[in-house]
Amino acid sequence: MGKLDGKVAFITGAGRGQGASHAKYLAREGAKIIAVDICDPISDFYSTATQQELDDTVQAVKEIGSEALGLRVDVRDFDQVKNAVDRGLETFGQIDIVCNNAGMIRVDAIDEMSTHSLDVVVDICLKGTFNVVRCVAPHMKARRSGTIINTSSAGGLKALPYVSHYAAAKGGVILATQSWANELAEWDINVNAVAPGTIKTGMIIGLAGQAGQDPDEAFEQFNQNGLFKGEKGVVEVDDISKMIVFLASEDARTITGQTFPVDAGWTAS
Repeated sequence: MGKLDGKVAFITGAGRGQGASHAKYLAREGAKIIAVDICDPISDFYSTATQQELDDTVQAVKEIGSEALGLRVDVRDFDQVKNAVDRGLETFGQIDIVCNNAGMIRVDAIDEMSTHSLDVVVDICLKGTFNVVRCVAPHMKARRSGTIINTSSAGGLKALPYVSHYAAAKGGVILATQSWANELAEWDINVNAVAPGTIKTGMIIGLAGQAGQDPDEAFEQFNQNGLFKGEKGVVEVDDISKMIVFLASEDARTITGQTFPVDAGWTAS
């Protein structure tokens, strides 16, 4: 038996990276998966997940032995999110777990930041998180049950230069998490956040490209911030997914309103 047998999880940014990993980890514990991703390029930003990558996530979940629904969704668009939540409910009858994982980052000095760049980063990282919770909360309240896990960042806990829009949006996710935990506790809904450190996913590779750096060199540079060094200082995607499983399970039933850094001690330094 898995820790999440009979549960259904709605995961944004599920085409690759952390989202794809979360989908597989939750599926191994018995959860059915609603996997959503934009699957469309965003001008002046690094590449997003493709339709094939989202299909691969769905196929991987099915090969694990669970059920999955893959949907193209831009989390910035409330109507698209609402339609995806409705499709998920029609398919599986319930949504027990939300993983707000979709995110975007860009290197921008504040005096060179375009309106487009500001809108994309804030709208995906923060507004998109709001849109998902706005759509799922009525269902969870009606069932008096649910778990919402928002992805912030170590950069939402400590200042980061040249990505101030990202840091501010991820800091906003933490305050929204605390607010929703207070608001939704009456209906026994848990709301928590994870704050990953530097992980070598499509985001860090894209960020390195924007900065004109080799991805491996950029990762090494960014990864010097933690207390742990060497192998233990490298945060893997799996480390985040294991925290997601914990927060989604009954093991965390009394935990709400908290943010959990998984960052090799970066935010403690």
